[in-house]
Amino acid sequence: MNKFFLTLSLVIITASSGLRAQTGKPVLVDGIAAVVGHEPILRSDIANLRLQMKEQGIKLKQTDDCALLETLLERKILISEAQADTTITKTVNPESLRDQARQQLKYFEMQAGGLDKVLEMYHKKTKEELIDAITDFNYKNELFNAMQRKITENVEITPDEVKRFFDSIPPDQRPEFPTQVELRQIIIRPKPDSSEVERVKKRLNQIRESILKGETTFNAQAVFYSEDPGTRSQGGLMTIDRNTPLVKEFKDVAFSLDEGQISKPFQTPFGWHIVKVEKIKGRQRDIRHILLIPKLSAKNLEDAKKKLEKIRKSILNGEMSFEEAAKNFSEDDESKKRGGLMIDPATNETMLETTKLDPAVYAQLVGRNAGDLTDVFEAKDPMGNVTYKLIKIDKKILPHKADFVKDYAKISQMALEAKKQKAVIRWIKQHLKNAYIYIAPDYRKCHFKINWLSYEQ
Repeated sequence: MNKFFLTLSLVIITASSGLRAQTGKPVLVDGIAAVVGHEPILRSDIANLRLQMKEQGIKLKQTDDCALLETLLERKILISEAQADTTITKTVNPESLRDQARQQLKYFEMQAGGLDKVLEMYHKKTKEELIDAITDFNYKNELFNAMQRKITENVEITPDEVKRFFDSIPPDQRPEFPTQVELRQIIIRPKPDSSEVERVKKRLNQIRESILKGETTFNAQAVFYSEDPGTRSQGGLMTIDRNTPLVKEFKDVAFSLDEGQISKPFQTPFGWHIVKVEKIKGRQRDIRHILLIPKLSAKNLEDAKKKLEKIRKSILNGEMSFEEAAKNFSEDDESKKRGGLMIDPATNETMLETTKLDPAVYAQLVGRNAGDLTDVFEAKDPMGNVTYKLIKIDKKILPHKADFVKDYAKISQMALEAKKQKAVIRWIKQHLKNAYIYIAPDYRKCHFKINWLSYEQ
């Protein structure tokens, strides 16, 4: 988690749970902007939402306070209705969300420089008080998202609707898309010497034995020795379930153990681990793990690079296609199944915006066009380990205004989201008759999408 994400996360909590952070920015004096049921919306909520959107790079004018207020009104209505819907509330596990809040707070502490600074920032006296606030936000956010999904689950878009949506945008207001590329990759990971692997396995076995004998604790050994920067300061502690985004090898071991058991050393793409199950809580488990990464020699790095350069030469000589080489040699389990094709995990799209690529990848694309191969280059995986990559550019689209044919996938998604938003607005209007609504005088001249004033009681 970087500083941007820390700021964004805390601002979200601030805007949604009543916390007030010292942001260093002037914040409007609190006062009621609106009321939905028993829930007030404060002027500071609007200011904090503005700050959140600014952190996301969204430019807003002062007159957009009306739009921000309406966003908060819609959120309050959806949460209120979700709380009364047992088909939604029974799917939300408060205890799981509290565990999630504890994990989030640990990240906040790491980034802010300690618990005391986070408590001071949010005017909270105790850790539990802050965890309560984060949990409350997480709970309401789960309800909000679940209600949106329920309302829009059957909303679909046809090609004709996509075309009408696109045609409805004035040509001078159509979005600008940056350079987009479709890429394939081959990744080779340097392999440590067998003697180095044995050294790491032996060290993990020594640590395991000392814990089993009661000479030390797993927590202490993780703090001293684990090379996982995300969990080391917490003694290797993680709360996981079957859906937690971890590699299969790790989850297979973690879910094969009983409470209190410690695994023998095992390997994942990130290195060698031992895992202890602290507590089993239904579908969830509190676990601790220690990661040790075998050290790579200069020869290990050179061997991996030469292997990939040899593959590159074979592709250029026509001995095999890039897709065949990726399936046969790439060590990235996901992309190799697709012949090396890279996708955006958030959207599942294959056309990627170059501005969002890893800088090491972006640098290799400069001056290259569709059909070109990059040089073999060094890159880092999410754990910071060295890998070597080879990229092929399948397609390249230069910066341009939205084009219906070239950008159909993106335009279709935009049209679908717009249709879903209209479905949500219709649903809200149908459910407002039973809600108490109050809009403060200085917001009564706003041009809202929903005529909130007509529902005042």
